[in-house]
Amino acid sequence: MPPPQTGDGDRRGRHPDFGRLIRDENADTVLCHVCGRGFRSLGAHVRVHDMTAAEYREEFGLLRSWPLSAHSLGQEQSHARRDRYRASETTQAHLAAGRAMARSGELTRRRWSGTDEGSPRDELLKVRRESLDAGRRTQSRGADERLADALRAGGFTDLEQALRAVYVDGQKSIEETARVLAVGRNRLRRLLTAHGIDIRPAGQNSDIGRRARIRLNDRAAAQRVGAQDITVWLRERAAQGATLRELATATDRSIPWVAARIGPR
Repeated sequence: MPPPQTGDGDRRGRHPDFGRLIRDENADTVLCHVCGRGFRSLGAHVRVHDMTAAEYREEFGLLRSWPLSAHSLGQEQSHARRDRYRASETTQAHLAAGRAMARSGELTRRRWSGTDEGSPRDELLKVRRESLDAGRRTQSRGADERLADALRAGGFTDLEQALRAVYVDGQKSIEETARVLAVGRNRLRRLLTAHGIDIRPAGQNSDIGRRARIRLNDRAAAQRVGAQDITVWLRERAAQGATLRELATATDRSIPWVAARIGPR
């Protein structure tokens, strides 16, 4: 496990598990986002990274209300505070007003009044939006990298050339083109439109597309019955006395499909 580092350079641009407190339940520790080490409490540890606990929470999208400590430590501290409270009538008297304010919600309102950060709900929504945006940026970078790898693998000089070579000249379907370029179908449609390439209407089949579907259907039927060549398999079974209905059931295809591959009998 890497040793702790210090300075701003060890955290800027590094946001693993942004918006999530990472816990090791087996060791009962909380893991540091920066160095990956586990501690019962991060409040003191993050100082080696030149951060306060508040700065750490802000850096990694953690709510201010979240304790930076393991469950057991939090429970121990809670039990200790409760014991001190029960053992001291003076403490109970001092905290009576605060308890009443907490029950009525006045304590929370006072806590957030006079700040620019709004209510706890507003803060939570802000953190969730930041986490979602960070995830979207990561997904977008990953998608761009996969597309760039596909272009290099296909020997294409740019995206438009690839789109025209595969979809227009090669007459590949949306699904096949998306697979070749390692993109989703919706993104492929947006890319085609952005590069001025008309999308073929649904149901408009090219000869290449029809032949591809025939090959796919034949391959699926062959795999279903464990045959190398589905046409040979069908003719052998028909010669042995199997009916068209039996063969259709075995291959999970229609009777006309079976009859077409067997040919005249």
